[in-house]
Amino acid sequence: MSWWYFMCGLSTIILISDWNGTLEPTVKKWEEKLGIPVYYAPNDSMDVQISNPYSMEFEPQQDTFNSQRQNNENR
Repeated sequence: MSWWYFMCGLSTIILISDWNGTLEPTVKKWEEKLGIPVYYAPNDSMDVQISNPYSMEFEPQQDTFNSQRQNNENR
C-alpha cells in the first residue's frame, strides 16, 4: 500500500514541477550528474517551417486478392 502513496506523491510532484516549468532543468541536471549523454535540439529549431511534413510517395501496388478472385470466377 505504501507503493501506491509513493507513486501518487511522485506523480503529483512531477505534474506540479512540469506546470511550474522546473521539471526540464531538473531532469537535465540529473542527466549531467549521472553522465547520460543526451543531445537536445537548439531552441531556435522550433521556428523552422516544414513545407510538407508528411511527404509520402504514392506507389501503386498489385491487388492480389481481387485479381485472384476474378480468375476464380472466370473458371
